[in-house]
Amino acid sequence: MATALILAFLVFLLAGTAFVLRNAYQSADEIARIRAISSAEVVAANFEWVGETSRQLLQRVDDFVGLNLDALPANALGFLKEAVLTLPGSPRIYLVGADGATRLTTDPDFKPIDIRDRDYFKAVADGAATYISPMLVSRLNGEQIFVISKRVERNGIFVGATIVSFNSQLIEKVWNSLRFDPTSTVSVVREDGLIVARYPRLEESTNISASVLFTTYLPQNPTGTYEAVSVADGVKRIVAYRRVGGSKLIAITSIGHDVAFAPFYDFSVMSLAVALPLAVFLAFLAWITFRWLARETRQREQLAAALESNQMLFREIHHRVKNNLQAVNSLVNLQRMDPGAKQEMGHRIQAMVAVHEQIYRNDQFGLVDASAYIPAIIGKLVESYGREIKLNYDLEAIEVDREHALPLGLVANEVVSNAMKYAFPDNRDGSLNVTLKKSEDGHTGILTIHDNGIGFDPETSPKGTGSKLIDGLVAQIQGEMGYHFEQGTKFEMRFPLPKLPA
Repeated sequence: MATALILAFLVFLLAGTAFVLRNAYQSADEIARIRAISSAEVVAANFEWVGETSRQLLQRVDDFVGLNLDALPANALGFLKEAVLTLPGSPRIYLVGADGATRLTTDPDFKPIDIRDRDYFKAVADGAATYISPMLVSRLNGEQIFVISKRVERNGIFVGATIVSFNSQLIEKVWNSLRFDPTSTVSVVREDGLIVARYPRLEESTNISASVLFTTYLPQNPTGTYEAVSVADGVKRIVAYRRVGGSKLIAITSIGHDVAFAPFYDFSVMSLAVALPLAVFLAFLAWITFRWLARETRQREQLAAALESNQMLFREIHHRVKNNLQAVNSLVNLQRMDPGAKQEMGHRIQAMVAVHEQIYRNDQFGLVDASAYIPAIIGKLVESYGREIKLNYDLEAIEVDREHALPLGLVANEVVSNAMKYAFPDNRDGSLNVTLKKSEDGHTGILTIHDNGIGFDPETSPKGTGSKLIDGLVAQIQGEMGYHFEQGTKFEMRFPLPKLPA
């Protein structure tokens, strides 16, 4: 009986230890992958912004220099120096003629060289509109760089290129912001497998097109995680990747496997060191239980800390998206376009900003309270028209899926914009009543926007961009809409709400 009891305790102890170790391993792996994919999203957002801002800047330089690259405006250098201030990482801009000679640059280390042998020049000379290079070593100062070039044409003839050059400090700053250890990396790679930028730095650009990322994972999914040994330096890591929007680049972050699982290894050694002696010394069973519970508590604290870290990363992503949208709005304001179209585009961007601000300020990464951001969108929109329009709100707190938050906000923006433009002609005063309710069964949200204006006939009125956008957004969230005419125009939209756990 005593032997059976000892064996029973031994089996229980070994089984319990194996279970705890398996859970600890799975938790460490999950934490590492969540951190890696969140970091990849940060890198992708940064480089999407860098790419778009660079393309806008190179186009501005092209527009500014005029028809003849050999007869530049007197203030051309000052223009370049001012323009480059909008880009991060202290880049340098070059204006190069078709002969490969530099006409103008902000590079203090510049020496006259012929760049016609460089791929980033040959590509645009051969007809490419833009080109992003792999990692290069500058022939001017020996720094690791990558460049973005743009073809310059006059009357359909290639006359040169505008080029912006970034050094490795750009990606190093992103690496530092993620608080990675020295075995963890941040990379940006072209679709052909050539590394554009990486930190910690490599000696030279490496082609990783033969790695499992390109042979297995990217063809299946544009974003994801996996575990592999790096073809660049032979280190085993947890890798996350994500395509960079608006480009042919892939953002990659990787966390050193040994670093990611160091807490698990320590935990495993300690658990076995305690569990094996307890198989003989059953008298210490109570102490073992205490130790096991203490370790479980520490694991929960580690998971809570990891969750907080991930929430910080998501908060940073939405904050950066909001800032990037505001930067885009500033760029739009610099463009030459119809003032009305520019105003409408600004309103739509501000609506998106309001949604992202609501998400990151309130840590609402799953469900978003629509009643909190709809007044912010409508209030700023009505204020921008400078009209005496009375706003009446009757809003019920309704949580919508984060994928539906932005379309819902844009619908409200477009409907109110239409009301401001057409419902109150001759600058007459009026009012808008905005209600947000749940249906009786609680499964459907109902957004109503009612103006007391002159009304319109949706059957005979031509559909503009705003109306088409409303139709598309309503369909996107699987909603239904309609117009009614009751002392003005009443817009009503019904949309499904997420099912909450019982």
